[in-house]
Amino acid sequence: MKFVTSQIINASILWLCLVIGQSNALQSTVVDTWNGGFKGRFDIPLSESISNGWRVTLSFSQQVTNLQISNADIVSNNNNRIYVLENKSYNSIFTRGSLKMDFIANTNGNAGRRASVELEVLPPPTPERGPDEYQCTCGYRVDYIDSWTGHLKARVTIPLSTPATSGWTLFLQFSDPVSSMQVFNGDNRGTRDNGFIYKVKNLQHNAYVTDQLVQEFIVTFTGLQPIIYPQLKDSTSCNCTDVMTTSVPATKASTTQASQTTLQGSTHGPTSLTTQATERMAQTVCLVSSCTCGSSITVKGRWSDNVKGEFSIPITTATNSWNLELRFSVPVDNIQIWNAGEVSKSKDQTTYYLVNLNNNGNLSPGQILTMEFIATYSGTEEPVWDVKLSGQPVCGEPLAITTQQSAVTTQGTPLQTAGSGCLESICTCGSNVTVLDRWSGNVRGEFNIPITTETNSWNLELRFSAPVDDIQIWDAVEVSSSADQTTYYLVNAQYNSNLSPGQTLAMEFIATYSGAQEPVWDARLSGQPVCGPGQPAPQTTQPSPTTQSASNTQSTVTTQSSTTTQSVATTQSSTTTQSTTQQATTQIASGCLVNTCTCGSSISVVTSLSGSLIGEFIIPVTTATTSWDVKLKFSVPVDDIQMSHAVVVSNSDDKKTYYLRNRYDNGNLSPGQTLRLRFVALYSGAEEPSVYDAELSDQPLCGDGQSTEQVTQSATTAKQITSSKPSATTTDQPATTTKGQSATTTAGQPATTTPGQSETTTGQQTATIKVQPATTTQGTEPVTVPGMPYPYYEVLEKSILFYEAQRSGTLPSSQRVTWRHNSFENDGNDNGVDLNGGWFDAGDYVKFGLPMAQSATVLAWGAIEFKDAYIAAQQWDWMLDCLKWATDYFLKCHTGPNEFYGQVGDGGADHAFWGRPEDYTGYRPSFKLDINNPGSDVAGETAAALAAASIVFRDSDATYADALLDSAAELYAFANNYRGIYHNSITNAGSYYASSGYGDELAWAAVWIYRANAAKGVATNHLIEAKNHYQTFNLQTEPWAFSWDDKKAGVQLLLYMITGESQYQTAIQNAINPWLPGGSVPYTPRGLAYRDQWGVNRYSANMAFLSLVAAEHIPSKATDYHNFAKSQINYMLGDGGRSYVVGFGNNPPTEPHHRSSSCPTSGTCNWNDFNAAGPNPQILYGALVGGPNNNDGFTNDRTDYIYNEITTDYNAGFQSAVAGIYELYLTGDTS
Repeated sequence: MKFVTSQIINASILWLCLVIGQSNALQSTVVDTWNGGFKGRFDIPLSESISNGWRVTLSFSQQVTNLQISNADIVSNNNNRIYVLENKSYNSIFTRGSLKMDFIANTNGNAGRRASVELEVLPPPTPERGPDEYQCTCGYRVDYIDSWTGHLKARVTIPLSTPATSGWTLFLQFSDPVSSMQVFNGDNRGTRDNGFIYKVKNLQHNAYVTDQLVQEFIVTFTGLQPIIYPQLKDSTSCNCTDVMTTSVPATKASTTQASQTTLQGSTHGPTSLTTQATERMAQTVCLVSSCTCGSSITVKGRWSDNVKGEFSIPITTATNSWNLELRFSVPVDNIQIWNAGEVSKSKDQTTYYLVNLNNNGNLSPGQILTMEFIATYSGTEEPVWDVKLSGQPVCGEPLAITTQQSAVTTQGTPLQTAGSGCLESICTCGSNVTVLDRWSGNVRGEFNIPITTETNSWNLELRFSAPVDDIQIWDAVEVSSSADQTTYYLVNAQYNSNLSPGQTLAMEFIATYSGAQEPVWDARLSGQPVCGPGQPAPQTTQPSPTTQSASNTQSTVTTQSSTTTQSVATTQSSTTTQSTTQQATTQIASGCLVNTCTCGSSISVVTSLSGSLIGEFIIPVTTATTSWDVKLKFSVPVDDIQMSHAVVVSNSDDKKTYYLRNRYDNGNLSPGQTLRLRFVALYSGAEEPSVYDAELSDQPLCGDGQSTEQVTQSATTAKQITSSKPSATTTDQPATTTKGQSATTTAGQPATTTPGQSETTTGQQTATIKVQPATTTQGTEPVTVPGMPYPYYEVLEKSILFYEAQRSGTLPSSQRVTWRHNSFENDGNDNGVDLNGGWFDAGDYVKFGLPMAQSATVLAWGAIEFKDAYIAAQQWDWMLDCLKWATDYFLKCHTGPNEFYGQVGDGGADHAFWGRPEDYTGYRPSFKLDINNPGSDVAGETAAALAAASIVFRDSDATYADALLDSAAELYAFANNYRGIYHNSITNAGSYYASSGYGDELAWAAVWIYRANAAKGVATNHLIEAKNHYQTFNLQTEPWAFSWDDKKAGVQLLLYMITGESQYQTAIQNAINPWLPGGSVPYTPRGLAYRDQWGVNRYSANMAFLSLVAAEHIPSKATDYHNFAKSQINYMLGDGGRSYVVGFGNNPPTEPHHRSSSCPTSGTCNWNDFNAAGPNPQILYGALVGGPNNNDGFTNDRTDYIYNEITTDYNAGFQSAVAGIYELYLTGDTS
């Protein structure tokens, strides 16, 4: 069925042709225009739902040279005029509203801002198994709650004709195979029938079910989205159906009385399910000091250890995103809620923190937000609850809960706040603080900050008068804390970044301290005016001594440790007696649970609750480290652990061992320090896991019955590694290399040389290299490791020499590649700027900004991750010198806040010349990016390079590091605020390095700036921006490769390293795994992963580097990733039958496609030298050539630029991977 309608909006804007829908509802606009392009939007109203995907055809009136669209895949392009788009995996389903999408079209002028749009609803896919192949429980219901890339969240509801009193078994049957399944309130017993059927058993707390069984779960899949057919064992069976339905948010328009919201779903077969009458509604009920005014609650049903509830909240203030606190009177083990996302819960399990879903973030005055949920609890008292919705007015004091049949709304008393003041010289004007509660060693506080300046992201300093050991805060992200623990640096959460004048930012937190003085605090919010100095410390509002429940009684539970620190938790009780219980902290002094644990470690149970405990371990540090892992071992299974200051990486199958890793900001440990971490352990067994021990990586171990408190630590001898340093005044030392040999005199030993300059001649190759002594003391050699198949330290040295050969500009006196001389010292003169410096891109002399910046970023990343390898190779200072050559140039190119020179040299004129760079006399134009000629990809990549390099230089030159980071932040802002693809502004680059888009560079830059700021202890919002770019530009998809043009895999890995979130782990594994043996990337017979004939070594080396970094953060894949990386790099060094590195190893390339090295030491150099037979006269040490063909064949011929090409980006990932492999051998990993 097709109804075609057209509407002319404006002669200069957009023309739309609709194929489904009604023409009178058509809405379309051109959002923005500029010379050479426009931003358009199509908005197609839907008269019917879409459940299986869609396809849109965009037909333009003239050619569109580039089309950018974030929320659709471009599947075909006919002559740059007709583009066919298809849905992403996460937006294939639309139940109502319209299909609306923005796009950017680049044209060759102002014309062509006309397009027609056709929408085609795709037919349902054919599942592998239909409903007739299964039997289902009669009356079942399936709700498809949410879907995103390769994932489906769903809920099944099954009515029970007879109660399940001793457990239940549920079979979840699927139309298409499911890779894995996560069940929230059941025991997943695994798959049967190759992923088509999963078996789920009850947990201990929900073995008894009376009316209906409700199970919510998430499945992952690689093919079609599966249809679900549930069958409860021993239930009455009926035919299954393949109807797919989707839940909708429970947000309703204003009515005189709130009515119950029914989720759209499908109910199949006969059912005995009955709806219980409303039992209880309340007035504005507040369990704690405040809750949302006018909110009401209802008990909808109850069964053993479960209560089904509902809350309704009137909306008085418009918002496009919200967060909500669901607060209970007693601990709740788990909640199931379908129209909100659960973010976290409090340690005592009385408060659950929720956020809106994608489809219900918009709330308007007059609406009522109503939601149902199921709360599961293990205590004797059924919980009651209240709610606090962000952005809506709050009322207090706590009121008694009254059983009623209808909702009655009563306004409460507005919450009172405290006076303002500043602890330090300045704080945010008008801010005030409140003490809400206190107990031993803890204070629960609140701050309120009036907003006078609009912002879409913020960071905040929470400053205390005395050291605070830890804070818990739920509406902000803790980034770091000061060394004295008096200041905590926070950034906005994703849902509360937008602040507008007239609003107030109010947040609660809990501060834990061990000092004698209770801290007071103030707050400083970025972008808001500050007041001071000299104002007094904030005056605080004191809380009432107790919080009364409905029965006006309380139960106080005090847990006291064996130290002077006490912990008191207050909960509500319906009893009429006051109960005080004191429990001593458990101190383990008997030794290790298993064979070993870290010497001198101690553990304690801080607080013990039903089903959970708060524990702490303290480990003395005797060996310095820059990153660490902890193995936390329990005596009994633990369902889950939660902790703030470490990343939970994985756990053992029996759930007795959990593997932890340092966060981005606490990896550095020094001898004499102690690692002290607290955690929450959740368990469902009968025995409390109060016995545990810990094992910290790289620290001495004790065990076999030894006490962890009474051990004698043996002296350990660490190999001392010193680094070399380039300087203007050096003693020359030769590197003697003969054809087919590496620079060693005996196996595994470096060449022994004497001071002085030597010249080694092999055939037609003549190379003169000045070599800096390894250290200031003669005779210091790189560290060698027995069994190491190649001298990786030599490869590092020679790769750095390659970058010296690529230098443009005025060369320093420490230059070791002496056949190169000063060149292009006047670059930038055509625009009155100094652009002297930088690297030549390849065998030519253009300075292309995008690949140069990517090379610098990857080199810096390798230096950060594998610094010890460079030090062991005596190359650390040479590496700093190498990197600084590029970053100094980038600083010169950044001539203004919104200016950057992205290229010097004309590709066509340059490629027409063959000779030395010193002899080039042609025109050298410089190309500038600015607000009228944007280049988000180049500016973003350069920002990433500068930020990454700032981390490298942080320890040795903090001032320079700050300059790099400041420039990075400014360049990122330019890239983000003035978006565009750089080759549309620098058209000369399009024939050589055309960019496929800038979304990956924006995320790449943001995440590197965040990491760089964290390295210096500064909190920024760049992580949130990186996450937003990740979603906006669909960076979770599997990348074709990691390269100068595509940074997705790098973004995925960095986000996983920083956050530890599973979505990023899945993404980076999906990026790397196809490269492993047996994956989708083919291999040559000798074992090189062969992605593409052009630069094949580059692609495999880049992925080898990512694999080495990922292996440090994904222990389960470490062996596979290490083996892959070593196989690829070793292939290039010789395992492939020859070396592919110039001047290294067996039968290396001698004719790289490289102008300057093809020239003789003196005399003319021209195209005759290009065509000359034999090796290049100069040895381009360390250059990695493009590589072999798909059968391991290689022709050593400089005229064959596909296989003999060299570039700076070829070597970047290769060099970083070599450093990583060398470090593996240095640390003893020779698997």
